[in-house]
Amino acid sequence: MSPHTTFRRTGVIGLAIAVALVTGACSGSRTEKGLVIGESTSTSTALPAPDIVEDPTTTTADASTTTGRKGGGGRASGAAVSPKLTGIPDGSPYGDAIAFTSSVEVPTDLVWVLAIGSDARPGGNMRKSNGDSIHLVGVDPQTGVGTIVGFPRDSWVKIPGHGTGKINSALAIGGPELMAETVRQVTGLPVHFYMVTAFDGFQKIVDELGGVNVKVDKKMNDKNSGARFDPGWHNMNGGQALAYSRNRYDVPNGDFTRSLHQGNIMMSGLAKLRAEIGDDPGLHHWIGVFLRHADLDSPPQSLLPLAALARRLDPAKITNIVAPGRVGTAGSASVVYLTDEARKLFIDLRPDAAIGGPSGDDPRPAATTTTTLAPSTTTTAPPAAETTTSSTVPQILPTTTTTRGLFN
Repeated sequence: MSPHTTFRRTGVIGLAIAVALVTGACSGSRTEKGLVIGESTSTSTALPAPDIVEDPTTTTADASTTTGRKGGGGRASGAAVSPKLTGIPDGSPYGDAIAFTSSVEVPTDLVWVLAIGSDARPGGNMRKSNGDSIHLVGVDPQTGVGTIVGFPRDSWVKIPGHGTGKINSALAIGGPELMAETVRQVTGLPVHFYMVTAFDGFQKIVDELGGVNVKVDKKMNDKNSGARFDPGWHNMNGGQALAYSRNRYDVPNGDFTRSLHQGNIMMSGLAKLRAEIGDDPGLHHWIGVFLRHADLDSPPQSLLPLAALARRLDPAKITNIVAPGRVGTAGSASVVYLTDEARKLFIDLRPDAAIGGPSGDDPRPAATTTTTLAPSTTTTAPPAAETTTSSTVPQILPTTTTTRGLFN
């Protein structure tokens, strides 16, 4: 394995930690800790084509609409659903990112992290319960562009070695590794690392980091999740963030919208990181908070590189989307069939983790980078770039001094 590959794979843990705040999971805990981070084996270079299970009752003529069935939190199904949001909504209380100077090298290859929220209740095994919150997060470190892809928990998919079933059952059947293999088969995209969250861990982490600001687009009053919010920006504590992330009964499109809202929490977590962290000690603080609540399935050689990358990400360059699908039935079960639009989405993301541009196996576009001076020390000046100086892990990557002005 090359030094660069070693850096990329071990460093992904840092990104998982940095974005763990943002999962909005429905989960319990196997141990006293509420977060699991591990390396996935679903990372081979030769990627398969997306493998979608098509709705057997839908023909080409009526592919755009399917009526008369219920699902997704009790909502009537209709046209295929694919809610999407890019960046943080207008009026964000976070403001501009503060200047950030780091001595931590960041990777250059694409990074893919699978974020899973288990539905285990206290005392249950969160590695062996249904995975009801499922997001594949892809980022191109050279451009700062990325995509959060949510999967409705009832998506009807092929589970390697276990026939077909709801995607959330892959976790219960074979743990996070099987969930990663399932997502890889469905999407044709790699999974470098996985993370599984739990109720208690999620709430404690959010509380310990001082809450997260989230914009609620419509009034919520859901007795099932406990989500009760008026429209507008809310500084949510851990319990409120969890309730917002779980609500699917009084929102449009049920589980599709719930999955989009979980992605909103992710992007709000990135915005919080940019607004509060200006140096490596700040990164160490965040990492320390997460490690107090984390079990590591694979020992990391470095926690900082991808946390430093996450700090450089601008939510305005991140697209939050739910895989397109429509509600149908498989036997007596209400399920979600991913559509051909989902297949196109997965192919589009393959070269650069971005929607639009190259697709499939097209070459990854070259990044535009510049070399400049470090950010000004004047606190009133807006940061024009973020600087990486000599690496603290030279045994992993050569020491360099670079500045990526794209990460503002």
